[in-house]
Amino acid sequence: MIFCYVYFEGKIVLIFRKVGKNPQHNGIWIAARREDHASLKATIPAVSDFVFADDEVFEPNLLQLKDDQDDFEEAALTLCALISRRNKRIGKTTPKAIQFTHDHN
Repeated sequence: MIFCYVYFEGKIVLIFRKVGKNPQHNGIWIAARREDHASLKATIPAVSDFVFADDEVFEPNLLQLKDDQDDFEEAALTLCALISRRNKRIGKTTPKAIQFTHDHN
């Protein structure tokens, strides 16, 4: 089981998930404001909305890159490149993220 949070400069940016229960949710979760979802999905077509049941789309401030995508590695590298260039569409500032990134610099 893997559940790993990635913080960058006071923001949570990614969550890695690999769990036996509900494997359709495995992959990389991307913290992004809802108004940025469409442009991120256009930039990285492998990125999708969360779907919890066959007809239930969840509208959080997260997108998903499923780990069974054919172009998973390429899409993951693109995400990392966007984050390293401080792309404003990725990341959510939270008190925990601020504390964690400032305490570990």
